Amino acid sequence: MIILVGGEKGGSGKSCLAQNIAVYLRAERDATVLMVDCDPQRTTSDWIQERNNNKRDLPNINCVQLYGKIRNELLSLRNHYDFVVIDCGGQDNLALRSSMAVADNILIPLRPKRRDLKTVPHMEDLVSTCKMVNPKMNVAFVITQCPSLPSLASRIIEAKEVCRSFEIPVLNSVTFSRNMYDDSEELGLSVMENEPDGKAAWEIRSIVDELFARGRGETYDIRQFEEKIAVGQS
Repeated sequence: MIILVGGEKGGSGKSCLAQNIAVYLRAERDATVLMVDCDPQRTTSDWIQERNNNKRDLPNINCVQLYGKIRNELLSLRNHYDFVVIDCGGQDNLALRSSMAVADNILIPLRPKRRDLKTVPHMEDLVSTCKMVNPKMNVAFVITQCPSLPSLASRIIEAKEVCRSFEIPVLNSVTFSRNMYDDSEELGLSVMENEPDGKAAWEIRSIVDELFARGRGETYDIRQFEEKIAVGQS
């Protein structure tokens, strides 16, 4: 299965999300995982290097760098791993379009900010184009780096409403702005490894489970998470 984390807007946490998804699949689902870094900034490649230098006994995750027209390479790699997780940079380029043409699941992270939400119409057009060659893709927006103050909860709801006005669904699950994500990344860790029972770990598990449930046509029960948003206890 190929999972793409990509989008037009930089700074929305694509690399962080891709890295944590890869570890979740490798460590908690006991799957073979390959990460593909398509971002010239090499964020995920650098994270893998930090991970390899970490003295803890961590589950191994392989990583390759691919750029440009990578469709054929991805189709070949999927035959050797349970999951191929792609981290694309924040721009519309050949790597993003090539990945969309073959990905089974696609996550498009957006922060609840106006400049991120302005990219939604273009992403809808891009997804529509790629669906002509990949009609079975399971694609969704996910709101990331949300503010945790109760007084700002309306921003999350408004961001989801903007996404829902277009053809691409938006996950109920979100990530909040937490130091745990940055602290873990600096050590080459995932939030599940750094704090297995923490709130950030719960967010990653929720995102993956909901995305896969949507792909199977199932309803994902997110009521407890929505209640946390409402009362500001996230």
